[in-house]
Amino acid sequence: MAFKVLLIDDEPLALEGLQLWIPWESLGFEVCALCSNGAEGLQRMEEQKPDLVVVDIHMPIMNGLEMIEEWRRRGNWLTKFIILTGYSDFEFARKALKFKVSGYLLKPLDEEQAESEIRTMGMELLKEQEQLYIGQIAWREQEILTMKEALLGKVRSPESTQLIQSLSQSAESWCVCLVQVSEKEFGQWSSLASEVLNGKHVIYFIRMRNDLVSIVFGDVSSGPQRTSENLRTLLEGLARRLAGFRTYMAIGSAESSLHRISNSRITAEKALLHAFYEAEVNSIMDYADLQNRDFQRHNKQVELIERVLGALQLIDYANYQSAVEFMEQSFRQMRVHPDEARKFVIYLLHEIRAYVRSQMAEDSENYRLFEIPDLDETLLTFDDLIGMLRSCGRVCFEILLKESVFEAQGIVQDINDYIHAHFREGLTIKLLAERFFLHPAYLGQLLIRKNGIGFNELLHNLRVEEACRLLHMNQYKNSEVSEKVGYANYHHFLKQFEKRMGMSPNEYKKNV
Repeated sequence: MAFKVLLIDDEPLALEGLQLWIPWESLGFEVCALCSNGAEGLQRMEEQKPDLVVVDIHMPIMNGLEMIEEWRRRGNWLTKFIILTGYSDFEFARKALKFKVSGYLLKPLDEEQAESEIRTMGMELLKEQEQLYIGQIAWREQEILTMKEALLGKVRSPESTQLIQSLSQSAESWCVCLVQVSEKEFGQWSSLASEVLNGKHVIYFIRMRNDLVSIVFGDVSSGPQRTSENLRTLLEGLARRLAGFRTYMAIGSAESSLHRISNSRITAEKALLHAFYEAEVNSIMDYADLQNRDFQRHNKQVELIERVLGALQLIDYANYQSAVEFMEQSFRQMRVHPDEARKFVIYLLHEIRAYVRSQMAEDSENYRLFEIPDLDETLLTFDDLIGMLRSCGRVCFEILLKESVFEAQGIVQDINDYIHAHFREGLTIKLLAERFFLHPAYLGQLLIRKNGIGFNELLHNLRVEEACRLLHMNQYKNSEVSEKVGYANYHHFLKQFEKRMGMSPNEYKKNV
């Protein structure tokens, strides 16, 4: 941007020459106004706020030095002045030093000298502008650093306390809005946020960590209650602009002083946790609405793990879906703390992957399984995690079914052979499962698919069939037959025999 220069001279030709002879644009200036006396010059300076004023000494109504003296008296010490003076007035012009006049040009004007003097003024202005900018940045950084200390409740030094006190007086009430946003999207987000919120309130953007920003709002026109309403209106507008981002926002309690701003940050953090269970992205959590809603612990996590892993062992997809649905409903209903829920689901995903890998051949084409998110993925919602459990379940059960088909074809025959050889012993599904390293329920399902009947039914059929053979020999008592075919209880033997043969052992012997 060009610096603004105001030209003042009561001689029209001299004024026109100042404007035309000097290459203002190439020197980094633009002429903002022309005037013919000091009184008019004061008015133009109030309106235009020029960086440089070139003014003649001798003018009607108010001369140049009187104008400069009045301008300085009003507290304007940054404006630079170049005085136009004749040689005879040079000593008089030197008195202007006390008014911080920056330079002098003698009449008649020497164009080269004038250009050189104005170029020097331009360089000084640039240097002062840079220093001012650096100073403003340093001051703003100090404000941000002190504000961050206040947010964390760590203001200790007298200087920081004094600064917080000074900043606090710039608004009637203060409030924190915490925003969670992806680190990758932070740059775009901050640009949009600044565009939407700039100029609306006293605002500080403070990055607490890579994915978390504190927006400190100061309301200059209302009390604490209305501040929250104003914030919601502003943030709802921001949320609409951020429809393409995944962000979560939470408003903390309104405070009357920045000395208590850490309390607003703490309450905003508590409110932000509830975004974990909210289905709508960019929703705004308000501590005033959520302060009485507490999170709880889930006391049946071990049972849930057993149920999920049991469904995997049985390759029972319906039971797996039911377990995930139960977990979703119970976690939502109890409002399990997000940290606990996140850790549990990620642990469960690791257990599922470990089990599935243990069931796969090393050369299996499915050996690469689903990715598990890191625990610091704070933008993951409960819906995201439940979705992962469902999607990985579909993948895992498809893999388990493929891996189990070949294995089951050979092992079931081995199991049947073992049952036929050992049915006379105290054989149970549990003992059989231990021998063949299978889950009892899964073993039972394999036998039903292969034989059409369950283990117990097959066992009793074999025992009764053997009992008929022994009874036909007519060499043993009924109780001895019962014991030889594997029954420890004679009444149990009678019940199973009559169920299958439609008659008692004695009646059977009479009919053979």
